[in-house]
Amino acid sequence: MKSEIKTNETPEVKNPNVENFKEIKPKTSMSVNEAKDFWENKFRETEERTPEDQEFHDDNGKLYRVGNELLPNTEYEVNGYKYTTDAQGRISSAEGKLKVPEKKERDMEAFTNLADKDYKEGDDRGHLIGHQFGGSDKLDNLVPMNEKLNQGDYKNLEMSLRDAVEDGADVNFKVEPMFESDSKRPDSYVVTYTVDGDKNVRVFRNESEVVSR
Repeated sequence: MKSEIKTNETPEVKNPNVENFKEIKPKTSMSVNEAKDFWENKFRETEERTPEDQEFHDDNGKLYRVGNELLPNTEYEVNGYKYTTDAQGRISSAEGKLKVPEKKERDMEAFTNLADKDYKEGDDRGHLIGHQFGGSDKLDNLVPMNEKLNQGDYKNLEMSLRDAVEDGADVNFKVEPMFESDSKRPDSYVVTYTVDGDKNVRVFRNESEVVSR
């Protein structure tokens, strides 16, 4: 039986930290939980930045980040996945055996407005290891990713690999962001994955295209 909500009974929502929020709308259809994440992330953009001297340690107690900067030439492990950074502190690889843990709420960091992160208009904070696989929602796993890619081809691959994991397959995944010059925004992503030993390689341009190899 459907319930009806009268217009005059709907509470008014206000937040002085976000102007004209009623004009901000998700660009694609989404579930209730996804919609909740969408709005939480929008409002979280107003949060304070990470203190410059705050230290972060990985699963093994190793220091890998200070403030909003990953340490250069470092290997670290977060949520069971292994990462490496290059000489400029950019994530050069993320890898591990995919798993589907119990669902948890997103806790996305708000750092896209920092000038040195090279986020462009239309970029998402893209997960290298998907949130659905237990990938971190922090700087250690997030990169500038074109929203069409993040919500399109890359997401489609993640969903197909999730299906394989849930069907009992052994799925290993590695993604290598590729950079041009000194930019911190990847130009493309090279993804290598195996499903029960069957190896595949795909190259995703940081736009909305995928090239199989």
